[in-house]
Amino acid sequence: MKLRAILCLLCIFLTLTLPGCWDRRELNTLSISHALGIDQLEDGQVQVSLQMAKPASMKSSLQKGSSGGGGDEKAFWVVTTTGRTLFEALRNGRDRISRKSFFGRNKIIIIGEEAAKSGISPLLDMYIRRVDFRELSFVFVVRGKAQQFIEADSEQEKEPAKAIENLAEATDLTSKATKTTLLDVMKALSNETTDPFIAGLELVELPDSKKKIVKLSDTAVFKEDKLIGWLNEKETRGLLWIIGKVKSGVIVVESPDDKSKKVALEIINASSKLKPDFIDGKPTMTVHVEELGNLGEQMSSINMATPENFKELENRQAEVIREEINAALVKSQTLGIDVFKFGLEFHRKFPQEYQELKENWEKEFEKMTVNIEVKAKLNEIGLSVKPIEVDEE
Repeated sequence: MKLRAILCLLCIFLTLTLPGCWDRRELNTLSISHALGIDQLEDGQVQVSLQMAKPASMKSSLQKGSSGGGGDEKAFWVVTTTGRTLFEALRNGRDRISRKSFFGRNKIIIIGEEAAKSGISPLLDMYIRRVDFRELSFVFVVRGKAQQFIEADSEQEKEPAKAIENLAEATDLTSKATKTTLLDVMKALSNETTDPFIAGLELVELPDSKKKIVKLSDTAVFKEDKLIGWLNEKETRGLLWIIGKVKSGVIVVESPDDKSKKVALEIINASSKLKPDFIDGKPTMTVHVEELGNLGEQMSSINMATPENFKELENRQAEVIREEINAALVKSQTLGIDVFKFGLEFHRKFPQEYQELKENWEKEFEKMTVNIEVKAKLNEIGLSVKPIEVDEE
């Protein structure tokens, strides 16, 4: 009897410690943000554009689709507000948003060119402090205003933010664009010698239409937290070769027998290794890249499976990789920005020497000798040895 009373008291005590649902947030009380754009106005104010979901419109369009009709109403709406800071701009939007804003599903952050030039560190401070923002949100920088990209439609997705997210996830297929998260940017900003880089976007007009869609375009590079320039597709892939982020893609080279004909080689796997060193007291870096590829397509009619042709394709593949790496290095050293984490590698291998290097790292990086080593190998040629030959009568 006494034991039963003790167990009852224990159960009552345990129920008092349970938090319950006192802080619950019902979906029908929230306004869910899918994308956020940041611009800086001429008067120094921060402009925020929010791409908010319209659940009722999404539901009605799905019902019309299932009954054979189409839903013309947009599944999102855009709210634009301003403030002296990003936090104030978001809070000022409360006078036109009837529900509490929820950023737990905000996967896209777009920064306008002027805001990026003035410095992105102050704009990201709020993200670090608040728990309702995702550190793995994708970050982009655009030429022009971010507002235009938040307002842009998508031809494939009801939510344009989802289309941009899919573009970011698909960068591995070409390795000509970077995939940058908020966490990546914050890590680069917190490092003494590493400069950030962020994927770029642009609006392109569809043929025979006034509609514009969003596409990946170039890579924005920063000196500390300020936008200083852009890397094109070739330079971007050179960057990705160096930091070991090339996953797949296509390398086009000239055919061994005919320079006017092209051969497409598919990148299957790649890795890189950075080897910092001192030669005659000066810092040097060796970039070693290994790549494995397959023969994807040939426009010529010769047999590529011979040892001579296979070796020639490997050499030409390695040369293209070397050119892309060199293009990225030249651009970065010209701008005086270390986006490759060379400084971090020196810190790891030479911690004592690094303390002196970091004081003048920009100058050291600009004049640093970088050796490029590329080992490219072809693995397969596919199911056919020679292309189809057409008999000419």
